Amino acid sequence: MPTVLFFRPDTDTALQYGKVWLGLGIPEATRRGYDVIDMIDEACTFDTLQEIMTSQKIDALIFLGHGNSNTFTGSKQVTVFKACQNDELMSGTISHFLSCSIGQELLPSIISKGGVYTIGYAVDFQFMINPEFPVEEDPVAEPFGDVTVAIIKAILDGKKLKDVWNVGISKCDEWINKLHNRPEVIWAEVIGALRHDRDGMIALGDQEAYVLPPRKVVLNVP
Repeated sequence: MPTVLFFRPDTDTALQYGKVWLGLGIPEATRRGYDVIDMIDEACTFDTLQEIMTSQKIDALIFLGHGNSNTFTGSKQVTVFKACQNDELMSGTISHFLSCSIGQELLPSIISKGGVYTIGYAVDFQFMINPEFPVEEDPVAEPFGDVTVAIIKAILDGKKLKDVWNVGISKCDEWINKLHNRPEVIWAEVIGALRHDRDGMIALGDQEAYVLPPRKVVLNVP
């Protein structure tokens, strides 16, 4: 079976939200027949990732972490990848990064090292929260999680790069339209953040590549 790896540190509030959103992708993967590797919290280091990726084939990788233009970090904000440092590990991979600004330098570097395709953000990833709600139930953060899950599902469904990107853009637009007439100031701020993220979403790599989803066996019962 094809394998998808989720990389989910949660050492601060922002990562706790992202961890929940990526976590929603796990049952989507298992329901489609993928084997799942779930790296969480302290396991989210380069050494652990390297050990896994050199011991077995990973068909798709879904990453969460803090970042800047050329650096992506994991547990306790320890560096996992820098442009031209460790990113050769991503050769031959399809990936999505939920992280700030790495589309500027790091993601192009990953593609130059042989990455198949990757989707992320060339701007700071912005989202809004309401701390009065549990992370899993926060309605203000829901649109941003929904966009993330939509991208994950598109990758798992075997969509090509441009189609995955279009799914993310369309989901942003869907929420913007849905919230357009809400009078509360918070929803105007949510719309602003969605537009910011939408305009900064970047897709790089092989336009024709895709993850080959697990084959479904259909049984005919007489």
